[in-house]
Amino acid sequence: MKSEPVSVVIPAAGNSGRMGSDKALLELPGGINFANHLLNSYRMYGAEPIILVINDNLDLSNLQAGPWIIVINKHVDRGRSYSVKLGIDRVPGKQGCFIQNIDNPYADKTLLKMMHCALRADGYVVPVYDGKGGHPVLLGSRIVDHIRALNEGVDFRDFLKRFLRIEVPYHGEGILWNINTPGDYDRFMKSC
Repeated sequence: MKSEPVSVVIPAAGNSGRMGSDKALLELPGGINFANHLLNSYRMYGAEPIILVINDNLDLSNLQAGPWIIVINKHVDRGRSYSVKLGIDRVPGKQGCFIQNIDNPYADKTLLKMMHCALRADGYVVPVYDGKGGHPVLLGSRIVDHIRALNEGVDFRDFLKRFLRIEVPYHGEGILWNINTPGDYDRFMKSC
């Protein structure tokens, strides 16, 4: 049984300096780009709203039309936490929120359901493979409310230490994928 309703924030506003091209537009085998893959995965799961935070250089013609909210981060120099804050500001009250980085393209429906079922309003859920925490992370509604009340972004590792961490063991190492460089992308494509 699912707990509270959930949304998703997909931070994708970084300049992708190490990658050399926008990570949102990197393609999975089969040709769909990371952004469209994640947007569709969360739509099919039933997350609402689905919020994609981008910089103002992303070519929106590469995104499928859908029920998503597009938020433009005009201050990418403030980092990922600022993008997450901009997205969470659009999440309704009393709602949990997945944080799904664009460079962590794994979003399996079974995983999302397992995480959602484990969610508590005062905690956050992290999938774990082989003793390592992965992505996405699911924040309970009380954590979302705390972040929404802040004036700016936070260092999430430190911030989340104040809350209950709920670990969900998961069988797929895809939760550990983190695509930051062309070499990471090459290894990722070979593993697919």
